[in-house]
Amino acid sequence: MFSHEGLGLMSIFIVLLLCVLAMFIHPVHALWSWVQRRRRRLSVENAGREGKPYSSR
Repeated sequence: MFSHEGLGLMSIFIVLLLCVLAMFIHPVHALWSWVQRRRRRLSVENAGREGKPYSSR
């Protein structure tokens, strides 16, 4: 391998490494934010029901 090819190969490798990292992090982050939104929504709904002991819901 010639010395001028090393920089290109290293940059391609780094970009591919970042893409693989994003491929694993993105679904985990999406799932975590969905769980947080669901928890927040449920806690708001439960707080609204505390004042109504005989709520239909």
